[in-house]
Amino acid sequence: MDNVPDSGDLEQTPLPCLLLDLYRVGFDGTLRLTQERREKSFRFQAGLPITAESNRVGETLGLQLVDAGTISRSDYTQVVEQVEKRGCREGTALLALGLIDPKGLFRALKEQVRRRIVECFGWPRGRFQIDRGQAAAAEAQPFRADLYALLQEGIESHWSAERILADLAGRANLFPTRAARAARVEARLASDAGLQAFLGSLDGIQPFWKALQRASTPRAMAAVWVLDAAGAIDYESAPRTSANQPTTREVPEIEILVESAERSTQTAGTEEREIQTARVRSPEAEALQREIVSKCDHLEKLSHYDLLGIELTANARDIKKAYLVAAKVYHPDALARLDVESETRDRANALFAAIGGAYSVLSNPSQRAEYDASLRDDQPEIDTERLANAETLYRKGEILMRAGNFKGAVEFFRPAVQLWPEEAAYQAGLGWALFKQMPSEAEAAREHLAKATELDATDAQHWFRLSLVLRAVNDNDGASQALERARQIDPSVA
Repeated sequence: MDNVPDSGDLEQTPLPCLLLDLYRVGFDGTLRLTQERREKSFRFQAGLPITAESNRVGETLGLQLVDAGTISRSDYTQVVEQVEKRGCREGTALLALGLIDPKGLFRALKEQVRRRIVECFGWPRGRFQIDRGQAAAAEAQPFRADLYALLQEGIESHWSAERILADLAGRANLFPTRAARAARVEARLASDAGLQAFLGSLDGIQPFWKALQRASTPRAMAAVWVLDAAGAIDYESAPRTSANQPTTREVPEIEILVESAERSTQTAGTEEREIQTARVRSPEAEALQREIVSKCDHLEKLSHYDLLGIELTANARDIKKAYLVAAKVYHPDALARLDVESETRDRANALFAAIGGAYSVLSNPSQRAEYDASLRDDQPEIDTERLANAETLYRKGEILMRAGNFKGAVEFFRPAVQLWPEEAAYQAGLGWALFKQMPSEAEAAREHLAKATELDATDAQHWFRLSLVLRAVNDNDGASQALERARQIDPSVA
């Protein structure tokens, strides 16, 4: 990676600067931070932290939930016993004991990444080590942190105003204006009156030192550091006059959001046109479709080794080679080129996510040891990687559905259901999107919404939407009963 050393001192390369550099080069690998006997390790994908580990006994997921009041001390004792008995991770034990639901676990794991990296901003000294040898799996992205929010929180919590001002001092006598990307960066930051006052002074007339005086709170000062480092502020050597016209410089965007609804819509439209213009599929495509359907029908029964097509004795090189081969075969771009039909590509998304999760576990020695132990256990292991991938797909589908793109939402909800069919929200999302898309698939929608009410009979919205679908398929008695159930749960239901 250009200009990013393999190791160094955090006093010479401050953590926020290092994180920005890693993002700018799209770093895939592991960042290890050490201070005396403390060590934290962060897995990165495309320059953003996605998982975090700590060598501190008191920094476990279970204790994090105890501190948050989510579980009790006695609950945590049960978790520890389950971990020792089964040799599993705390997340798996929490799910197995029913102390947290899948969505709650997802949020807790993401919070764990945030908390651990923010804490490192407070280290007065330390070292960093970068390991490029182990890239994150292609679908291991669910816990990706918001970079700008992390930087602001870490600086606000642990940096003094003097330290921030020392970094900004070189621009004190320049005249700041908002750069082209300013609005995007500002949208990711926590705002207050001090930040708004600072932003209002970026007119190219006042010098930077004067604008800084308006950033009167720690939160505003931290935001100014982020805006400056992210290239959201332009500086001119002389003040503007009425004759000077505002100018902005083009700077490559730092994108940290998941795929946008617009892009997903365009992609879906392109794929449909490709299918319509290429009716005759090759024998290779037909064989691949049969393989995808067969594997997806038995996805829950396949082990990580089965998914990658390797033996339990496979070494690290064999695992990586198998993953690269599978990724090349099942990647959405490869399927589109072969003109694999749309419904099969939906299934392939779930298969590709599962393969990515399998590689993520087996390529990590400690996680592989835990997984191998679970295979020898009579009780099935709960796959938190698969859960995380399902949650990410579901959230993308939610974005599209809120935008009114129901057909696009189906492409994400369907693989989410295939990965984690026991989650009522996934079933309900898929059912409603199938019903609302054009052309509507009311019968399939009824099946998924009915499943959602079985999994969670206390959600009024599931029952209400089921009543509308039942009405559409002329099951008036069933529709009336479903509507009555919805009103019993929530009398305000229409």
